[in-house]
Amino acid sequence: MNIKTIAEMAGVSPATVSRVLNGKSVAAKTHERVMKAVEESGYVPNYMGRSLRTQRSNKLLILLPTIQNSFYSEIVNAFEVRARQEGFSTLLGVTNRNPEVEKQYLDILFTKQVDGLASFIPTIGSREINQIAQNYPFVATCWRGGGDVNANYVCIDNVQACYDMTNYLISLGHKKIALMNGNYKERLYEPEREAGFRKAMEEAHLPVPPEYLRVCGYSHQDGYRACGELMSLPDPPTAICTLSDTRAVGAVRWLKEHKIRIGKDVDIIGFDDVDVSQMVLPEITTVAQPRVELGDESARLLIGQIKNREQSIRGVILQHRIVIRGTTRSVKMDKKK
Repeated sequence: MNIKTIAEMAGVSPATVSRVLNGKSVAAKTHERVMKAVEESGYVPNYMGRSLRTQRSNKLLILLPTIQNSFYSEIVNAFEVRARQEGFSTLLGVTNRNPEVEKQYLDILFTKQVDGLASFIPTIGSREINQIAQNYPFVATCWRGGGDVNANYVCIDNVQACYDMTNYLISLGHKKIALMNGNYKERLYEPEREAGFRKAMEEAHLPVPPEYLRVCGYSHQDGYRACGELMSLPDPPTAICTLSDTRAVGAVRWLKEHKIRIGKDVDIIGFDDVDVSQMVLPEITTVAQPRVELGDESARLLIGQIKNREQSIRGVILQHRIVIRGTTRSVKMDKKK
């Protein structure tokens, strides 16, 4: 597939197709015909082979799965600050986890209206991601995709974070620890987090009953429901890793409504250290991600690749930390429990 074929499909000249793909002015109906032909053909223009005289847009695109999660705001702000310092402006696209919407935003990259892309939790598969990363400046922010994705990334070590989190609960004397997690195939960090949890439990020779692994969404309502399911078991857990501060808020609410002492009868630990973790009582023990560094490093890595297309693929692992607050006990449990 080439520009000549696209021109034939759209009923225009190759020069017109080139103008459209370079973001230059053409009649609205002509632009629409060309882009429809591009979409129907699946054509992905390769701009990376062009000479260095090609003018940059000095714009970067960030793709978010949602704007409802406050976790992203500080990362995006830090990204934008670094980008501005380097002479780039930032565009924000929200996909709402819709593959069609995501592909529409990717057209902005393919047509060189932006110089590079920072992607949070894409819906497209690893093969498409690798194709994009081979041809355009790209950085995976807050995920790395294991061995299937060959692209720049900036994130924490999710396996280690959950390993440390679980070992912290074990150090408090817990033997019955439950996990709330999702099973969204595009959220590549979820299996990593479960692997860290399982590793810690296995090393401590502690069982992981299937009923202790709860698949749920990320809202506080999801955490509320999952907590109720766990605490209704014949042998309920004494600690719950929610893997989300908003889920943790729901779990705290359920326990308080049912007169179960948080940090005494049952311990709760969240993930991300967003503001909501300190808006409830007791405040939530959580795993903190360095959100400012995540945004800043993502922008640095992306802009570095824009300025030097020979720059090799790089991965940056940032350090997490456990923030201990009121939803976990300060002393070990009675050994009989």
